[in-house]
Amino acid sequence: MTRKQERRARVLRWAATMIVGLAGGATLLAFTSEPAGWLLAPLCLMGAAAIGHRFMIAPPGVAILTYHSVSPAPGWLPWSREIAVHPRTFARHLAVLERIGATVLPTRVLTARRAAGAPLPPRAVAIHFDDGYLDNHAYAAPLLRRHGFAATFFPSLDFIEPDGSRRRDGLVEGYMRWSELADLAATPGFEVEPHGVAHARVPVSDKTVGVLSPANWRSNAWLQWAAMPGAKYDWYRQTAPVAVPLGSPIPASGLALAQRAWVGGAHETTSAFAARIEGDLSECRATFIARLGYVPRIFCWPENKSCAEGRQIARSIGYIATTAGKGRNTAQEPAEILSRIHIGDRALGFRWLPAEALHFRASVRLMQGNHYWYLVVAPMNLMRQMVFAVRRRMRDDFA
Repeated sequence: MTRKQERRARVLRWAATMIVGLAGGATLLAFTSEPAGWLLAPLCLMGAAAIGHRFMIAPPGVAILTYHSVSPAPGWLPWSREIAVHPRTFARHLAVLERIGATVLPTRVLTARRAAGAPLPPRAVAIHFDDGYLDNHAYAAPLLRRHGFAATFFPSLDFIEPDGSRRRDGLVEGYMRWSELADLAATPGFEVEPHGVAHARVPVSDKTVGVLSPANWRSNAWLQWAAMPGAKYDWYRQTAPVAVPLGSPIPASGLALAQRAWVGGAHETTSAFAARIEGDLSECRATFIARLGYVPRIFCWPENKSCAEGRQIARSIGYIATTAGKGRNTAQEPAEILSRIHIGDRALGFRWLPAEALHFRASVRLMQGNHYWYLVVAPMNLMRQMVFAVRRRMRDDFA
Protein backbone atom coordinates (compact mmCIF):
# COMPACT_ATOMS: atom_id res chain seq x y z
CA MET A 1 0.00 0.00 0.00
CA THR A 2 1.37 3.42 -0.93
CA ARG A 3 1.33 6.19 1.65
CA LYS A 4 -1.35 7.96 -0.40
CA GLN A 5 -3.57 4.88 -0.25
CA GLU A 6 -2.84 4.41 3.44
CA ARG A 7 -3.63 8.05 4.18
CA ARG A 8 -6.92 7.91 2.29
CA ALA A 9 -8.01 4.67 3.98
CA ARG A 10 -7.13 5.83 7.49
CA VAL A 11 -8.69 9.27 7.20
CA LEU A 12 -11.88 7.88 5.62
CA ARG A 13 -12.23 5.30 8.40
CA TRP A 14 -11.65 7.96 11.02
CA ALA A 15 -14.18 10.30 9.38
CA ALA A 16 -16.78 7.52 9.13
CA THR A 17 -16.26 6.63 12.80
CA MET A 18 -16.66 10.24 13.88
CA ILE A 19 -19.80 10.68 11.77
CA VAL A 20 -21.32 7.59 13.38
CA GLY A 21 -20.36 8.98 16.79
CA LEU A 22 -21.93 12.33 16.05
CA ALA A 23 -25.08 10.70 14.73
CA GLY A 24 -25.27 8.46 17.77
CA GLY A 25 -24.78 11.40 20.12
CA ALA A 26 -27.49 13.41 18.35
CA THR A 27 -29.87 10.45 18.54
CA LEU A 28 -29.27 10.06 22.26
CA LEU A 29 -29.96 13.77 22.82
CA ALA A 30 -33.14 13.60 20.78
CA PHE A 31 -34.65 10.41 22.15
CA THR A 32 -33.24 10.05 25.67
CA SER A 33 -34.65 11.99 28.57
CA GLU A 34 -32.56 14.45 30.51
CA PRO A 35 -30.13 14.19 32.17
CA ALA A 36 -29.30 10.75 30.71
CA GLY A 37 -29.09 12.11 27.16
CA TRP A 38 -26.64 14.84 28.11
CA LEU A 39 -24.48 12.24 29.85
CA LEU A 40 -24.61 9.50 27.21
CA ALA A 41 -24.13 11.70 24.13
CA PRO A 42 -20.62 12.87 25.14
CA LEU A 43 -19.72 9.30 26.06
CA CYS A 44 -20.79 8.20 22.60
CA LEU A 45 -18.59 10.87 21.00
CA MET A 46 -15.63 9.97 23.21
CA GLY A 47 -16.05 6.31 22.29
CA ALA A 48 -16.04 7.19 18.59
CA ALA A 49 -12.95 9.37 19.07
CA ALA A 50 -11.15 6.52 20.85
CA ILE A 51 -11.97 4.07 18.08
CA GLY A 52 -11.09 6.60 15.38
CA HIS A 53 -7.76 7.36 17.04
CA ARG A 54 -6.60 3.84 16.20
CA PHE A 55 -7.00 4.65 12.52
CA MET A 56 -5.11 7.93 12.67
CA ILE A 57 -1.96 6.72 14.42
CA ALA A 58 0.01 4.38 12.17
CA PRO A 59 3.24 2.41 12.74
CA PRO A 60 6.13 4.88 12.89
CA GLY A 61 7.92 5.83 9.69
CA VAL A 62 10.96 7.88 8.77
CA ALA A 63 10.51 11.21 7.02
CA ILE A 64 13.07 11.52 4.22
CA LEU A 65 12.83 15.16 3.16
CA THR A 66 13.80 16.07 -0.40
CA TYR A 67 15.02 19.55 -1.28
CA HIS A 68 16.48 20.86 -4.51
CA SER A 69 17.48 24.53 -4.75
CA VAL A 70 17.89 26.60 -1.56
CA SER A 71 18.33 30.14 -2.83
CA PRO A 72 17.04 33.71 -2.43
CA ALA A 73 17.29 34.18 -6.22
CA PRO A 74 16.55 30.90 -8.05
CA GLY A 75 15.17 32.57 -11.19
CA TRP A 76 17.81 31.01 -13.44
CA LEU A 77 15.91 27.72 -13.04
CA PRO A 78 12.78 27.52 -15.26
CA TRP A 79 11.11 25.27 -12.69
CA SER A 80 12.16 27.21 -9.60
CA ARG A 81 8.59 27.71 -8.36
CA GLU A 82 8.20 23.96 -7.95
CA ILE A 83 11.58 23.10 -6.44
CA ALA A 84 13.23 26.19 -4.89
CA VAL A 85 13.12 27.03 -1.19
CA HIS A 86 14.21 30.37 0.22
CA PRO A 87 17.03 30.15 2.81
CA ARG A 88 14.72 31.79 5.39
CA THR A 89 12.16 29.05 4.82
CA PHE A 90 14.86 26.39 5.03
CA ALA A 91 16.16 27.87 8.28
CA ARG A 92 12.63 27.77 9.71
CA HIS A 93 12.31 24.11 8.66
CA LEU A 94 15.51 23.19 10.50
CA ALA A 95 14.30 25.05 13.58
CA VAL A 96 11.09 22.99 13.48
CA LEU A 97 13.08 19.75 13.35
CA GLU A 98 15.02 20.86 16.39
CA ARG A 99 11.84 21.91 18.21
CA ILE A 100 10.06 18.57 17.68
CA GLY A 101 13.11 16.59 18.80
CA ALA A 102 13.83 14.99 15.42
CA THR A 103 17.02 12.94 15.01
CA VAL A 104 18.52 13.61 11.56
CA LEU A 105 20.43 10.55 10.32
CA PRO A 106 22.82 10.14 7.38
CA THR A 107 21.17 8.00 4.69
CA ARG A 108 23.78 5.25 4.88
CA VAL A 109 23.32 4.99 8.65
CA LEU A 110 19.53 4.98 8.29
CA THR A 111 19.65 2.25 5.62
CA ALA A 112 22.09 0.07 7.57
CA ARG A 113 20.04 0.26 10.75
CA ARG A 114 16.80 -0.51 8.96
CA ALA A 115 18.42 -3.44 7.11
CA ALA A 116 19.71 -4.85 10.40
CA GLY A 117 16.34 -4.41 12.09
CA ALA A 118 17.97 -2.14 14.66
CA PRO A 119 15.75 0.34 16.51
CA LEU A 120 15.70 3.89 15.19
CA PRO A 121 15.61 7.03 17.30
CA PRO A 122 12.13 8.47 17.82
CA ARG A 123 11.08 10.85 15.05
CA ALA A 124 13.99 9.90 12.82
CA VAL A 125 14.49 12.07 9.73
CA ALA A 126 16.87 12.17 6.75
CA ILE A 127 17.49 15.19 4.52
CA HIS A 128 18.24 14.93 0.79
CA PHE A 129 19.27 17.50 -1.83
CA ASP A 130 18.86 16.58 -5.50
CA ASP A 131 20.68 17.91 -8.59
CA GLY A 132 23.85 19.33 -7.02
CA TYR A 133 23.00 23.04 -7.15
CA LEU A 134 25.68 25.49 -6.04
CA ASP A 135 23.25 27.12 -3.62
CA ASN A 136 23.26 23.87 -1.59
CA HIS A 137 26.91 24.57 -0.78
CA ALA A 138 26.43 28.32 -0.30
CA TYR A 139 23.19 28.44 1.71
CA ALA A 140 21.98 25.01 2.83
CA ALA A 141 25.24 23.49 4.10
CA PRO A 142 26.10 26.33 6.54
CA LEU A 143 22.62 26.14 8.08
CA LEU A 144 22.86 22.37 8.40
CA ARG A 145 26.27 22.65 10.04
CA ARG A 146 24.92 25.24 12.47
CA HIS A 147 22.28 22.75 13.65
CA GLY A 148 24.60 19.74 13.49
CA PHE A 149 22.26 17.99 11.05
CA ALA A 150 23.26 15.29 8.57
CA ALA A 151 22.35 15.45 4.87
CA THR A 152 22.89 13.64 1.58
CA PHE A 153 23.62 15.53 -1.67
CA PHE A 154 22.89 13.94 -5.05
CA PRO A 155 24.60 15.53 -8.11
CA SER A 156 24.27 14.31 -11.72
CA LEU A 157 27.68 13.81 -13.32
CA ASP A 158 27.13 15.83 -16.51
CA PHE A 159 26.06 18.87 -14.48
CA ILE A 160 29.05 19.02 -12.13
CA GLU A 161 30.99 22.18 -12.99
CA PRO A 162 34.70 21.71 -13.72
CA ASP A 163 37.09 23.09 -11.13
CA GLY A 164 38.62 26.34 -12.31
CA SER A 165 35.71 27.30 -14.57
CA ARG A 166 34.67 30.94 -14.54
CA ARG A 167 31.54 32.01 -12.68
CA ARG A 168 29.70 35.28 -12.81
CA ASP A 169 30.70 37.42 -9.85
CA GLY A 170 28.17 37.78 -7.04
CA LEU A 171 25.72 35.22 -8.39
CA VAL A 172 24.98 31.90 -6.73
CA GLU A 173 23.59 29.98 -9.67
CA GLY A 174 24.38 26.78 -11.49
CA TYR A 175 25.96 23.66 -10.09
CA MET A 176 28.68 22.61 -7.67
CA ARG A 177 32.23 21.73 -8.66
CA TRP A 178 33.98 18.51 -7.66
CA SER A 179 35.99 20.45 -5.07
CA GLU A 180 32.77 21.74 -3.48
CA LEU A 181 31.29 18.25 -3.48
CA ALA A 182 34.48 16.94 -1.86
CA ASP A 183 34.15 19.66 0.79
CA LEU A 184 30.66 18.45 1.60
CA ALA A 185 31.73 14.80 1.64
CA ALA A 186 34.47 15.67 4.15
CA THR A 187 31.96 17.18 6.60
CA PRO A 188 30.91 14.74 9.34
CA GLY A 189 27.32 13.68 8.73
CA PHE A 190 27.28 14.85 5.11
CA GLU A 191 27.20 12.36 2.23
CA VAL A 192 27.54 12.83 -1.53
CA GLU A 193 25.91 10.12 -3.65
CA PRO A 194 25.02 9.89 -7.37
CA HIS A 195 21.91 11.13 -9.15
CA GLY A 196 22.71 9.53 -12.48
CA VAL A 197 24.84 10.79 -15.34
CA ALA A 198 22.63 13.10 -17.39
CA HIS A 199 19.28 13.44 -15.56
CA ALA A 200 17.94 12.31 -18.91
CA ARG A 201 14.49 11.88 -20.37
CA VAL A 202 13.76 9.85 -23.51
CA PRO A 203 10.90 9.73 -26.04
CA VAL A 204 8.51 6.94 -25.03
CA SER A 205 6.11 6.87 -28.02
CA ASP A 206 5.50 8.40 -31.43
CA LYS A 207 3.21 11.04 -29.91
CA THR A 208 4.14 14.70 -29.63
CA VAL A 209 3.01 17.07 -26.89
CA GLY A 210 3.92 20.41 -28.44
CA VAL A 211 6.39 22.40 -30.45
CA LEU A 212 9.59 23.99 -29.14
CA SER A 213 9.17 27.77 -28.88
CA PRO A 214 10.95 30.75 -27.30
CA ALA A 215 8.49 30.51 -24.40
CA ASN A 216 8.95 26.81 -23.59
CA TRP A 217 12.39 25.66 -24.70
CA ARG A 218 13.93 26.18 -21.26
CA SER A 219 11.21 24.23 -19.48
CA ASN A 220 11.85 21.46 -22.03
CA ALA A 221 15.61 21.62 -21.53
CA TRP A 222 15.79 17.82 -21.53
CA LEU A 223 15.64 17.95 -25.33
CA GLN A 224 18.83 20.03 -25.43
CA TRP A 225 20.48 17.81 -22.81
CA ALA A 226 19.64 14.65 -24.77
CA ALA A 227 21.27 16.09 -27.89
CA MET A 228 24.38 17.33 -26.00
CA PRO A 229 26.46 14.36 -24.80
CA GLY A 230 28.86 15.25 -22.03
CA ALA A 231 29.08 18.34 -19.85
CA LYS A 232 25.87 20.35 -19.41
CA TYR A 233 26.69 22.47 -16.37
CA ASP A 234 26.30 25.76 -18.27
CA TRP A 235 23.14 25.00 -20.26
CA TYR A 236 21.17 27.71 -18.48
CA ARG A 237 23.52 30.43 -19.73
CA GLN A 238 22.43 29.88 -23.33
CA THR A 239 20.09 32.53 -24.71
CA ALA A 240 18.60 30.20 -27.35
CA PRO A 241 18.52 26.44 -27.91
CA VAL A 242 21.70 25.26 -29.58
CA ALA A 243 21.18 21.53 -30.07
CA VAL A 244 17.47 21.17 -30.94
CA PRO A 245 16.11 24.20 -32.87
CA LEU A 246 12.93 26.12 -32.23
CA GLY A 247 9.99 24.65 -34.12
CA SER A 248 11.05 21.07 -33.38
CA PRO A 249 8.35 18.71 -32.10
CA ILE A 250 8.38 17.87 -28.39
CA PRO A 251 7.88 14.11 -28.05
CA ALA A 252 6.05 12.44 -25.20
CA SER A 253 8.81 11.56 -22.78
CA GLY A 254 9.68 9.58 -19.68
CA LEU A 255 12.64 9.15 -17.37
CA ALA A 256 15.57 7.45 -19.10
CA LEU A 257 16.29 5.19 -16.12
CA ALA A 258 12.66 4.27 -15.57
CA GLN A 259 11.08 3.75 -19.01
CA ARG A 260 12.06 2.12 -22.28
CA ALA A 261 12.93 4.59 -25.01
CA TRP A 262 11.11 4.88 -28.33
CA VAL A 263 13.79 4.26 -30.96
CA GLY A 264 13.27 3.81 -34.69
CA GLY A 265 9.51 3.44 -34.44
CA ALA A 266 9.51 0.92 -31.59
CA HIS A 267 10.40 0.57 -27.94
CA GLU A 268 13.96 -0.50 -27.27
CA THR A 269 14.43 -4.10 -26.21
CA THR A 270 14.46 -5.13 -22.58
CA SER A 271 18.15 -5.99 -22.83
CA ALA A 272 19.00 -2.61 -24.38
CA PHE A 273 17.06 -0.85 -21.62
CA ALA A 274 18.89 -2.84 -18.94
CA ALA A 275 22.23 -2.09 -20.59
CA ARG A 276 21.47 1.66 -20.51
CA ILE A 277 20.66 1.55 -16.82
CA GLU A 278 23.70 -0.56 -15.98
CA GLY A 279 25.97 1.76 -17.98
CA ASP A 280 24.66 4.83 -16.16
CA LEU A 281 24.95 3.37 -12.66
CA SER A 282 28.36 1.84 -13.37
CA GLU A 283 29.70 5.16 -14.70
CA CYS A 284 28.51 6.88 -11.53
CA ARG A 285 30.28 4.28 -9.42
CA ALA A 286 33.57 4.52 -11.33
CA THR A 287 33.52 8.33 -11.40
CA PHE A 288 32.84 8.65 -7.69
CA ILE A 289 35.72 6.30 -6.92
CA ALA A 290 38.04 8.31 -9.16
CA ARG A 291 36.96 11.80 -8.11
CA LEU A 292 35.88 11.43 -4.46
CA GLY A 293 37.85 8.35 -3.45
CA TYR A 294 35.01 6.14 -2.24
CA VAL A 295 32.39 3.72 -3.52
CA PRO A 296 28.89 5.26 -3.71
CA ARG A 297 26.24 3.21 -1.91
CA ILE A 298 22.97 5.16 -2.34
CA PHE A 299 21.49 5.90 -5.78
CA CYS A 300 18.90 8.62 -6.31
CA TRP A 301 16.71 8.05 -9.38
CA PRO A 302 16.10 11.28 -11.35
CA GLU A 303 12.67 12.78 -10.70
CA ASN A 304 12.10 10.03 -8.11
CA LYS A 305 11.01 7.52 -10.78
CA SER A 306 12.29 3.96 -11.00
CA CYS A 307 11.46 0.47 -12.24
CA ALA A 308 12.01 -3.10 -11.07
CA GLU A 309 14.84 -3.68 -13.58
CA GLY A 310 16.67 -0.61 -12.32
CA ARG A 311 16.47 -1.63 -8.67
CA GLN A 312 17.77 -5.11 -9.47
CA ILE A 313 20.70 -3.70 -11.46
CA ALA A 314 21.52 -1.22 -8.70
CA ARG A 315 21.70 -4.05 -6.16
CA SER A 316 23.92 -6.12 -8.44
CA ILE A 317 26.36 -3.22 -8.85
CA GLY A 318 26.59 -2.68 -5.09
CA TYR A 319 24.17 0.11 -4.18
CA ILE A 320 22.59 -0.71 -0.83
CA ALA A 321 19.53 1.50 -1.37
CA THR A 322 17.78 3.54 -4.03
CA THR A 323 15.03 6.15 -3.92
CA ALA A 324 11.53 6.34 -5.46
CA GLY A 325 9.60 4.37 -2.86
CA LYS A 326 5.94 5.19 -2.22
CA GLY A 327 5.68 4.30 1.45
CA ARG A 328 6.75 5.83 4.78
CA ASN A 329 9.96 3.86 5.54
CA THR A 330 8.35 1.79 8.29
CA ALA A 331 9.97 -1.31 9.78
CA GLN A 332 7.73 -3.45 7.55
CA GLU A 333 9.01 -1.88 4.30
CA PRO A 334 12.18 -2.97 2.45
CA ALA A 335 15.24 -1.10 3.75
CA GLU A 336 16.75 -0.88 0.26
CA ILE A 337 13.88 1.32 -1.01
CA LEU A 338 13.84 4.90 0.24
CA SER A 339 10.51 6.71 0.22
CA ARG A 340 10.83 10.50 0.15
CA ILE A 341 8.59 13.56 0.30
CA HIS A 342 9.23 16.70 -1.68
CA ILE A 343 9.66 19.84 0.43
CA GLY A 344 8.75 23.15 -1.19
CA ASP A 345 8.03 26.75 -0.34
CA ARG A 346 4.98 29.05 -0.28
CA ALA A 347 2.73 26.61 1.55
CA LEU A 348 -0.29 28.89 1.07
CA GLY A 349 0.70 30.09 -2.40
CA PHE A 350 2.76 32.88 -0.86
CA ARG A 351 5.64 32.87 1.60
CA TRP A 352 4.69 33.40 5.25
CA LEU A 353 7.15 31.80 7.63
CA PRO A 354 4.63 30.70 10.30
CA ALA A 355 2.68 28.88 7.58
CA GLU A 356 5.88 27.34 6.16
CA ALA A 357 6.72 26.03 9.64
CA LEU A 358 3.22 24.61 10.20
CA HIS A 359 3.03 22.88 6.81
CA PHE A 360 6.52 21.47 7.22
CA ARG A 361 5.80 20.14 10.70
CA ALA A 362 2.55 18.60 9.52
CA SER A 363 4.28 16.93 6.54
CA VAL A 364 7.01 15.45 8.72
CA ARG A 365 4.63 14.15 11.38
CA LEU A 366 2.30 12.74 8.72
CA MET A 367 5.21 10.81 7.18
CA GLN A 368 6.09 9.57 10.67
CA GLY A 369 2.60 8.11 11.07
CA ASN A 370 0.39 10.76 12.72
CA HIS A 371 -2.47 11.13 10.26
CA TYR A 372 -4.23 13.86 12.22
CA TRP A 373 -1.75 16.20 10.55
CA TYR A 374 -3.37 15.46 7.19
CA LEU A 375 -6.24 17.65 8.38
CA VAL A 376 -3.69 20.50 8.32
CA VAL A 377 -1.79 19.54 5.16
CA ALA A 378 -4.81 18.99 2.90
CA PRO A 379 -6.49 22.44 3.23
CA MET A 380 -3.11 24.20 2.98
CA ASN A 381 -2.29 22.31 -0.22
CA LEU A 382 -5.70 23.18 -1.63
CA MET A 383 -5.22 26.87 -0.90
CA ARG A 384 -1.79 26.80 -2.52
CA GLN A 385 -3.26 25.30 -5.69
CA MET A 386 -6.03 27.89 -5.73
CA VAL A 387 -3.65 30.83 -5.28
CA PHE A 388 -1.36 29.55 -8.04
CA ALA A 389 -4.35 29.00 -10.34
CA VAL A 390 -5.56 32.58 -9.78
CA ARG A 391 -2.09 33.93 -10.47
CA ARG A 392 -1.85 31.91 -13.68
CA ARG A 393 -5.23 33.21 -14.79
CA MET A 394 -4.24 36.81 -14.08
CA ARG A 395 -0.94 36.35 -15.87
CA ASP A 396 -2.69 34.89 -18.91
CA ASP A 397 -5.25 37.71 -18.92
CA PHE A 398 -2.55 40.37 -18.97
CA ALA A 399 -0.27 38.57 -21.41
